[in-house]
Amino acid sequence: MEPKSEMYEMGMLMDFYGSLLTRNTLDVMDMYYSQDMSLAEIGEALGISRQGAHSFITKGKQQLLEFESKLGMYGRFRKIKTALEDIQADLSLIDTEAVSGYEKELVEHMRSKITDVIAEL
Repeated sequence: MEPKSEMYEMGMLMDFYGSLLTRNTLDVMDMYYSQDMSLAEIGEALGISRQGAHSFITKGKQQLLEFESKLGMYGRFRKIKTALEDIQADLSLIDTEAVSGYEKELVEHMRSKITDVIAEL
């Protein structure tokens, strides 16, 4: 994984499964992935060694990946979001000027609803 991609993926996995981690592990993972703190900064903030911070991150990452492997919630989320974005793109291809009043209202309503659903994700 690329560094930015890993940061995003771990952030998303923490959103889905972070509450299943111990408080200490989640705190260290949050500092590293969400707050972009270095291992030395984390160690200093928590009174642990740099290696201790690294161990929390390694353990937490492994646990998050295991949760995803078993539960697959983030994978399903990505599939649903991609499908909704595809539907949104298809709706944008409809020329509402070429359809009647009711169909135009229906298309606009569907566009609005799909936008709302995607925003809620």
